[in-house]
Amino acid sequence: MQSDKLYTMNFIFYKKSINANGFTLVELIVVMAVFSILAAIGIYSFNAYLPRQRQYAAARVVVNDLVQARIRAIKTREPQQFNLFFNRYTIGDATDTFLTRNFNNDYEWDDIQVRTFREPTFNINGTIDNIATISIMCGDNEPVEITMTITGNIKISP
Repeated sequence: MQSDKLYTMNFIFYKKSINANGFTLVELIVVMAVFSILAAIGIYSFNAYLPRQRQYAAARVVVNDLVQARIRAIKTREPQQFNLFFNRYTIGDATDTFLTRNFNNDYEWDDIQVRTFREPTFNINGTIDNIATISIMCGDNEPVEITMTITGNIKISP
């Protein structure tokens, strides 16, 4: 007697597994291209950013030197003169120069230019004779101005 059982064949489909643990060469090349484009944009932006920051740093150095001159004038009871020679300046009294600054030699900033029409003198009470505006220039950037008041206040303005 033939069995009434229906024999079915179970078809088993074998799926070949793909190793998903790495990247393909094309994926790596695409990622490297994207990173190199972003790096090129970043380097260009950073190089454009540096001269302006160097200019502000030079202005802060000049302000710090002027504050030191004012303090020295009060402390030694001798007027302190700011003398500018091209891109080098000195600060001192009639007999002694206590500070000489040259941005090219001191910081290797050869693109910094310091300009003023009048050279300030700090009196023994901290006030300023020959009130001056000192301009710090670097490349094509607008100059940074250091302004002083007769009472000895010093301010940086772009």
